[in-house]
Amino acid sequence: MQRAMVLFLLLWGAGASLIYAKGTPAGAEIQNRASIHYVVGGIDGNLTSNTDHFVVDRIVDLHISWQDDAAVEVSASEQGQVLTFLLTNLGNGADRFHLAYEHNATGSGFTPLSNPVLYLDSDGNGIFDPDSDLQVSDLNLTADANVTLFVVSDIPPGAQPGDLSHDGIHATSQSRPTAGADRQAEVDIVVRTQDDRAQGTYQIFDYWLERHKSAVVHSDDNQTHTGTRITYTIDLYIDGNTTGRTIEHLQLHDAIPTGTAYVAGSLRLDAAAQSDAVDGDAGSCDGTTVQVAVGTLTGSTHKQVHFDVQVQ
Repeated sequence: MQRAMVLFLLLWGAGASLIYAKGTPAGAEIQNRASIHYVVGGIDGNLTSNTDHFVVDRIVDLHISWQDDAAVEVSASEQGQVLTFLLTNLGNGADRFHLAYEHNATGSGFTPLSNPVLYLDSDGNGIFDPDSDLQVSDLNLTADANVTLFVVSDIPPGAQPGDLSHDGIHATSQSRPTAGADRQAEVDIVVRTQDDRAQGTYQIFDYWLERHKSAVVHSDDNQTHTGTRITYTIDLYIDGNTTGRTIEHLQLHDAIPTGTAYVAGSLRLDAAAQSDAVDGDAGSCDGTTVQVAVGTLTGSTHKQVHFDVQVQ
C-alpha cells in the first residue's frame, strides 16, 4: 500500500516531466461578450451583448514509443534484459492508463521466458534500477506529462545467434467518450487516441568470443614427467558475424596447474614478451595465476597468450 501511494504521488506530482502545452486545460470556461458602439441623432450609445460561455472538453490522447537506438543485443540465458519506452499523455487533462506487455509473434524469432515485467522509471534518470524502479500495470498522468517505462525480460537458453524477439507495451486510456451531443456547459470526454502500442527488439548476439586452449609438451621421450616443460597457448578471436564487431576490456586469468610451476619470463601476448611483475605491460604472473589485459578484440584480429610451466 505504501509503494502504491508513492507511485500515485509521483505520477500526479513533479515526478512526471512536462514536454509541451497541448492546449487549454479541460474544464476551463471560455466566455465571450460583444461591446457595441452606435450613434443615434448625434448621440453616442454603447451596449453589450449577452455573455456566451462554454466549458472546454477533455481530450483523450496518448502516445508510446520505443526509446532504444537499435535492437538491444543479448545472449541466450541472460536475465533481466531491458527495453526502454516513453509514454506521453497528449490530452489536456489527467488520465489513467493500463499497461500490458505484448510479444509480436509474427515472423521468425524467439519468445522471452514467461516472466516479462513492466517497470516505471521512478527517479526519471532513464536507466533501469531494480532497487528503485517500481513494477507497474496502471498509472495516472497529468496533461502533457511523460514517463519512461521498461520491459524487463529473461532470454531463453535455446535462442540462436542473430535471432530476434519483438516485445513491447500496449497502453490503454481508461477514459470513455461521453455519449450523445456536446454538453456546452459541462466537460465532455472526446477520444482521439484510446490506446497505443510500441514494439522494441531484442537480438541475440550474432558474434561471440571464441577461445581455445592448447598445450605442447617438450620432452625428449615425449612423456610427461618431472622436469617436463609444457607450453600453454590460449587463442582468442571473434566468431560469427565479425564485420565491424569489437569485444572490449578483455581480461584473461589462468591459474597455474597443481603439480607444476610457472617458468619465469615465459609469458607472451602474441609475440611480445611480458614481464612477470605488475608494471606497464599487459601481463603478469605472481607464481600462481597468469593475468593478461588483452584489451580490445576486433573482428579482424586474433590474439594469443602463451606461457610455460614445468612439471614438479
